[in-house]
Amino acid sequence: MLPIDANDASAGLRRSSQPPSLGDWLDFLAGDGQLSEVESYRKRLVDESPASMQEEIERQTGKVLAVMKRLSERRQHSDELTVLNDLARRLASLREPRDVLQEVASQARRLLATDVAYLMLRHEPDNLRIEVSDGSLGSVLGGIEIGPGQGLGGEVLRAGKPLWTEDYLKDSVIDHVRYVDDAACSEHLGGILGVPLIVGNETLGVLLAANRSPRKFTEREIELLAALAAHASVAIRNATLFEQQQRSAEALRGAIAALKKTNDTRQRAFELRERLTGIVISGGRLTNILHELEQAVGVPVRFENAENPEFSSLFANSTSAVPLRASSKATPRVAVPVLLSTGYGGCLVAESQGPLDEESVRLISIGSTAVAIMVASERSLAEVELRTRSEFINTLLWSQADEESVARHGASVGIDIDKVSAVVVVSADPGTGDAEKARRLAFSLAQEFHGWSGQHAEHIVVLLPGTPVEAVKQCIQRLADGNYPGTIGIAPSISGVRAVRSAHEAAQQTTTMLNALGRSHDIAEVSELGIYRSVFSQAGRNQLAVFVRQTVGPLLSHDHDHERNLAATLSTYLELSQHHARTCAALHIHANTLYQRLGRITALIGPGWKEPALSLDVQLALRLNGLMNSITQVAPESRHKAEGDGNADGASQSRADA
Repeated sequence: MLPIDANDASAGLRRSSQPPSLGDWLDFLAGDGQLSEVESYRKRLVDESPASMQEEIERQTGKVLAVMKRLSERRQHSDELTVLNDLARRLASLREPRDVLQEVASQARRLLATDVAYLMLRHEPDNLRIEVSDGSLGSVLGGIEIGPGQGLGGEVLRAGKPLWTEDYLKDSVIDHVRYVDDAACSEHLGGILGVPLIVGNETLGVLLAANRSPRKFTEREIELLAALAAHASVAIRNATLFEQQQRSAEALRGAIAALKKTNDTRQRAFELRERLTGIVISGGRLTNILHELEQAVGVPVRFENAENPEFSSLFANSTSAVPLRASSKATPRVAVPVLLSTGYGGCLVAESQGPLDEESVRLISIGSTAVAIMVASERSLAEVELRTRSEFINTLLWSQADEESVARHGASVGIDIDKVSAVVVVSADPGTGDAEKARRLAFSLAQEFHGWSGQHAEHIVVLLPGTPVEAVKQCIQRLADGNYPGTIGIAPSISGVRAVRSAHEAAQQTTTMLNALGRSHDIAEVSELGIYRSVFSQAGRNQLAVFVRQTVGPLLSHDHDHERNLAATLSTYLELSQHHARTCAALHIHANTLYQRLGRITALIGPGWKEPALSLDVQLALRLNGLMNSITQVAPESRHKAEGDGNADGASQSRADA
């Protein structure tokens, strides 16, 4: 339908027979008429006007059409600017780079009315990769990567300006890449326009719009896509910078949190050190340190001493307090060694329902240092006390020391001689691990009964007040758990210096007899020696010597005169229940040799030795003879050592008359 003013103008022309005036055409243009309506109006004017006016009508109509075309272009350009501005605002509101890229591809396709739009970003070194696409038939375009100068996108990147092709696959000027052409063929791409994404002096990538048929792109379309690319470049850069800022902020927050955690950890460690140092300085006990550690880490913590084989084997060669993680009966466990200047001194063990974190392990390691200081301090005090009491015990056991002076000396060091009811002697080889274990066992035994222990000669003496020997033996068995560090003798005592000396002599004789009997790591009370105690007195020794001489005297004389050892053969034969094969194996001799020796023995002491009644006497006589020889060899050396100690230190053990 034509505008009303246009009809009015037509009516006026018919009345006046004059061509339409400028005002008539302006009224028509102001009515926002369409090209089809202008053409219809022109036709009516031509039909209704005389021939002389038709040329003027055509001229005026042409001018109106030109003005309308220009107005349409301006209107379209205005619409495009409006769309670009609106797009710029939307892009500015996006923060995720992926969202920005997808929006740019979508708007490029809409603005240029193309079938497909896709966006390629630049990656080092000057490669392009398709990041997003809009309108594609599948995923074939995604992730395609090309080098500099390859394809239309690579050429746009290298040239730094917009480029287009009417039909991509048929364009021979372009440097084609087979896999790119395959993708273009799959998408049926024809005309493609590409513009660079530039921010400042940096090219971020290429924006491309494509049809699925050949197409020529106008200058206006190129400018439009370039304008979109300009907005897109800024938005992409801003989104990238925002993402980087977010990552930096997140990293900064993580660093601040880690720093705070580290600071809190150091503060906890500092406070724990302060508390543990206070415990050590104030003379606190090990239980106080363990309690503080349990409060700090929230799980039970215990101390295992160096004797525990389960842990000593793990840390035997440790030179640094490196924790070990292990599991015991499916329970997570951490063990931290306690290292002293002398080596491994035990370990702290923490067990929990779940794995302990590294901070808790570090706190336990701090505790191991405090425990090491306390253990070393206790050992130093114990060594000082041991030396003091050892000096007194040496004085006590020196037979030439005045008893009253000894009693006064004992009182000065806190030892009441009149209360001593049992004396223990622990004999272990000096310079070995057994000697150190023997000292610790003696110290623990003294603590159990509030007694006193000290070194004397080559053994350790323990004086125990108000304790029966049976209870002492049971306590030693419990403390040592059957693993005795040496030979241990126990003797009862009554009040007084002389009684203690006598009890010490009896206990030492017990250890001597145990060693002679081959029981070098055993324990016995004096009363358990039975008949063997006779070898320690001269009268008993004389009686035993008569018994030995009457029973096996000729055999012993023969061995002495002929430098033989038939007595050892007979002793082994009787101990093995007169079994020939086992005796030969034990002595490493042939059966004929054994028969010859047994025949010679029979000739010396008579055939009756094979009878059960006499064979027991023969075996006992041989054993007593061996014991007396052993005691005779050991006793003089022990007396000489003790007397030497007495001359050097003002103390000596009581002499044994054996």
